[in-house]
Amino acid sequence: MTDDTATPKDESIAAKTDRLETIIAQLEDGEVSLERAQELHAEGESLLEELEDELDIGDGEVFEHA
Repeated sequence: MTDDTATPKDESIAAKTDRLETIIAQLEDGEVSLERAQELHAEGESLLEELEDELDIGDGEVFEHA
């Protein structure tokens, strides 16, 4: 069964997360050139920044709403 409530933003986050996992796997494999590794690293850094912005990651504080 699929979740029909997924929004485009959710799909974007999932796609970026999937891409990050692919980048990590390629870098861990060690079969890429130094130049390609640097490109992948830069792409990964960019994706992480975008995800942090989209997810609005705070400073880790938890607030209880009464």
